[in-house]
Amino acid sequence: MRGDIMFRIYGVHGGRKEDTYLGVFRTKQEAIAEVEKLSASEINGLTWASQYHNRGFEIREAAVDTDFEIPSHPAPRERYCIRVAANPVRPGAWNTSVVEVLRRGANAGDFETVCDYKRNHTMFETFEPFRQGARDFALISRDYTTTAVLDLGSGAVVAEEGGSGSSESGFCPVGFYVPDWWDVNDASTLPASTYWTTDCEWPIGAFGFVWGCIWGDDSSWKVQYLDLSRIQQGIIVRDQRFGYVELATHSYQSPCMSLDPPAPGRTAPPFIDISKRKGLTNVTFAIEMGFDLDSGRSAEWQRLKVANME
Repeated sequence: MRGDIMFRIYGVHGGRKEDTYLGVFRTKQEAIAEVEKLSASEINGLTWASQYHNRGFEIREAAVDTDFEIPSHPAPRERYCIRVAANPVRPGAWNTSVVEVLRRGANAGDFETVCDYKRNHTMFETFEPFRQGARDFALISRDYTTTAVLDLGSGAVVAEEGGSGSSESGFCPVGFYVPDWWDVNDASTLPASTYWTTDCEWPIGAFGFVWGCIWGDDSSWKVQYLDLSRIQQGIIVRDQRFGYVELATHSYQSPCMSLDPPAPGRTAPPFIDISKRKGLTNVTFAIEMGFDLDSGRSAEWQRLKVANME
């Protein structure tokens, strides 16, 4: 993308020293269409342009000066889905699941089978496709106490807890989330924008989140961090850097869990929100926290758990 030409729009006014930047577009035709729209807009019966940009609008070329390429759309979470079949075992034992991984076709109802795998528990939300560069992967859980990474190109598991460099087992995943570039940015975020920084080149599929519980403690779902930066070397690392946070997952269901076409709008879990500003990253969780109705005070045990002090 470096060296590509895009088109910026500026509003010009006789009383201003500097022109006002109003956006960037991939093609000149798109920029011209936007100028026509801006020129026709009115405020209180007067044209907006005559009040604030009395010398009109200018379209100026701008060269892209980054090697970062905006990922394709739709994101992997909208392009892959699963079909799950129960695999009954002996009476009194947990049923296992046979999971068929599908790639959505151009038309609704068209699917291409990628691979299948077995899981020794019910499915929950344990399938999350994501990408690193041009390669597609998915977080899965074949065993109910481990997280694994599936290569969606080859259908092979390339990393799994319990292997070299992985975390200790015993945490039971029930859901995954790997933030995609399109979860944080939108189509107006272009590398020739005057607001573009290296923050706009994030995230790139190098980390994710898992929620679930320690074996035997299934009263609520706790959230943990997944380091995915070395999965192509067979290493996945999980840690409890957030303490004993009880996540409020509500009734979220990933579009991957249904064969129906994804609904328009945000498909990421609404209880996890990430951002990056001036190089600093932040995550905000919706968490479960109880309060005494009469006093308004939070139960002390929950404070201790959030602080990981128990």
